[in-house]
Amino acid sequence: MTKKGITQKDLKEITGYSQSHISQIVNGKDLYLSTAQEIAIAVGEKVDYLWPDYFHE
Repeated sequence: MTKKGITQKDLKEITGYSQSHISQIVNGKDLYLSTAQEIAIAVGEKVDYLWPDYFHE
């Protein structure tokens, strides 16, 4: 997200998730595809760009 200049605080405001949940998401913990898709749409990117290789086996 920092590549796009979006901070965790920005994500908190965009998504309504708590700061601790945003931190976990950004660090790839407690991340579900539906959450990743929601955030990707909100910031105008694709899931694979934000979390490369995360949802691939």
